[in-house]
Amino acid sequence: MVKSNSIHHLTYKQRQHIETLLNESVKLCNIASELHKDPRGIKKEIVNHRQLSVRQNAKNKCGLQIVCKKSRLCNNCESGLCKYCSYAKCSTLCCDFQELPECKTMKRFPYVCNGCDKIKECPLPKVFYKASTAQTEYEFNVSEHKKGPQLNAVQMKQLDKIISDGVKRGIAIEVIIETNHLHIAPSTVYHYIDLNLLEVKNIDLKRKVRYHQRYTIKPKAKPLNYDYLNNRRFDDFTQYLLENPGVNIWQMDTLIGKKGEGENTVLSLLYTKTNLQLFFKLRSNCADEVNRVFERIKKHLGSDLFKEIFECLLTDNGKEFSDPLSIEADSQTGETLTHVFYCNPGRSDQKGKCEKNHEHFRECIPQGISFNPYMHSDIIKISNQVNNYPRKMLGFHSPYESTMSLLNKKVFELNQLHEIPAHKVTLKYPRKV
Repeated sequence: MVKSNSIHHLTYKQRQHIETLLNESVKLCNIASELHKDPRGIKKEIVNHRQLSVRQNAKNKCGLQIVCKKSRLCNNCESGLCKYCSYAKCSTLCCDFQELPECKTMKRFPYVCNGCDKIKECPLPKVFYKASTAQTEYEFNVSEHKKGPQLNAVQMKQLDKIISDGVKRGIAIEVIIETNHLHIAPSTVYHYIDLNLLEVKNIDLKRKVRYHQRYTIKPKAKPLNYDYLNNRRFDDFTQYLLENPGVNIWQMDTLIGKKGEGENTVLSLLYTKTNLQLFFKLRSNCADEVNRVFERIKKHLGSDLFKEIFECLLTDNGKEFSDPLSIEADSQTGETLTHVFYCNPGRSDQKGKCEKNHEHFRECIPQGISFNPYMHSDIIKISNQVNNYPRKMLGFHSPYESTMSLLNKKVFELNQLHEIPAHKVTLKYPRKV
């Protein structure tokens, strides 16, 4: 029976024990039993790491010399048998020369000369198992095969072209591998980039270069207790989810471009089930603009469909979201169509999906760049690229694909969303001034 540790690699101590037992002529099954290993593994260890040993001053180094009948390979031989020749080395003249000794010990256990009682009188080359040599070879084999690329020059060039083209379009390494059906691990590609084997450099990658964590000595402002937060705090949100499981949840936030008066912003609404994210340009970062967008959404969808789709909204404590009643209610009838809840102060991670998904929008328009030059049509184009970008969490499907069967097509019309093949998706949008 194979013991529990039989799958583990042999240690140096175990190899020393094998050498000792071979010298004592212990049987294979007994060696395996003592080490709790499979006998086949012990056999492979001995055969793979045995070493040939031949005296430097030996006249004949051939493993066939006992049975050899070769004669007259040179003109200086007196006896006629080449194996006794002292004028020339038969190994340089004979085509049948072999290094390993022709001995039954080499063909069956122990496969080496360790423990042989005829070793002193045997004229053949010797083969030994030595623990130190076996351990050195093992350590070399474990590490050496991992060095350098496993691809040839042609395969490396093809990989370089595919990876470079994808990175130029702002696509993540994992997505490039999946959409191009490459049989290679992302970690291997990153390793090739670190070794400068590809045209792509670390600075070209999306998240390889990060800013250092920022620190401030400014005291944190104490949050004000606004009336509109009553029954809309994060604890109320979690209670609402317990009472209404399976509800449609949308996370809401605004993206700030260049800070300053008169600067446009972008409202984002993320559907948490599939990471579909809708973007709407705001003329300013205020509650009136947010309400204007929601009025347009309600008018496009109709009250009943809006109530079905936007059952619950989770946002932060920004001033632009300080009028939840206007968002929640139908302006004509006063009916409550949705429920707005707020994260705890300083806890934007409570709507982390929305924050994480913003990075794809920021790849098109980096932080600090003014949104003013970008028209509504530009935001629509960016939204299509972001929502057609394959995600690992969705099995490398895009949010658009994953949401098609879940939401009414009128929701997609809000951003004029349509399908874009993965190989045509790009997160590199032309910069506008």
